[in-house]
Amino acid sequence: YAQPIDDFGGNGGGGSGNDGGLPVADVPTSGGSDSSSDPTPTHNAYTGHDEAPASGNTGPSPYDMSVEDISSVAAGWYIRGENFDTVYYVDADMRRHPFWDTKTFFTWADNWNDVIWVTDATLSTLPIGTAMLPKPGVVLVKIADGASTYAIGTDGSGNPVLRLIPDETTAISLYGTAWADYVIDLEPTVFSKFGTGSTMSGSETVDRSIMKTRAQLAAASI
Repeated sequence: YAQPIDDFGGNGGGGSGNDGGLPVADVPTSGGSDSSSDPTPTHNAYTGHDEAPASGNTGPSPYDMSVEDISSVAAGWYIRGENFDTVYYVDADMRRHPFWDTKTFFTWADNWNDVIWVTDATLSTLPIGTAMLPKPGVVLVKIADGASTYAIGTDGSGNPVLRLIPDETTAISLYGTAWADYVIDLEPTVFSKFGTGSTMSGSETVDRSIMKTRAQLAAASI
């Protein structure tokens, strides 16, 4: 099965107004959940997917209303259903947070192998949370029809904010001469999910080792 390249089949959903992404306490970590009591996915050699184990419970599939197993899911997982393209992050409260598109997903994950497949019936057992925004510090962003470029940071509560990069001199100082390679376009509706942070200064220190270019994000989605 070929993973979707352009988007996840929708606008991401989940959340409205300025609810933004996850607070810092809920954001994914590189290792996901490491509890010994967590369910263990199994690899399906035929499909090439890692699949969540059955929980022993059943429920109706939102795809065709057939009765199917409900998968066991752990906090910290990236999941998707069998017949729905949207990828979600599962937080500590077992809410599923949809990713807007593949570009956003790959600011958090490195490849499709990070996604665990669950039955469609499982999805409706997990409440919808706010949409996932690009990971702070990984990319720079702008609106497609706008001239301004922003870094993504967090405020004192861990909520995502946009920090204006005031000019090219500052951009080069912080991100090097190839700074434009880190810029991705976001829909105006996504911008409304961010708060407003302070303007970036050329004297600040940024960790370029965690940043990803547009080319890297595109390559990961194939």
